Amino acid sequence: MAEIIEHQKSEDTYDDPDHPIPALKAIDINTVKKSGGSSLHIIIASPLKAEEYSLTRLLDKIEGYLGHIQSVDYQEESGSPTPENTRIIVNIHPDSDEKAFELLERSKPWALQNNATLEIELLEEKHEN
Repeated sequence: MAEIIEHQKSEDTYDDPDHPIPALKAIDINTVKKSGGSSLHIIIASPLKAEEYSLTRLLDKIEGYLGHIQSVDYQEESGSPTPENTRIIVNIHPDSDEKAFELLERSKPWALQNNATLEIELLEEKHEN
């Protein structure tokens, strides 16, 4: 895998249920396409801060997804990943720090080098009527 940003890998790969990115090793949502490929979602439901711990968790989460799409299990289910058929969509809370958005933008070439397209979508609040 191509490295985009040199960062210290977090030794804390355990789940942190109080963090906006609670589980590093889990795929939050994976929608497999009949035509091949998939849309994989990273859900950040509360504001992500610009602290090193949070930004490192974000990079680690993306790296986990990029590794997953290279796995035999993924390819048996979804076929070979390409930037055209494989999207990693980061659904991020709109009140997240601007540095998180900048880091995601800088991560787009990294995803392309690993056969995926990285997209950023603001998480919308659902209001009950």
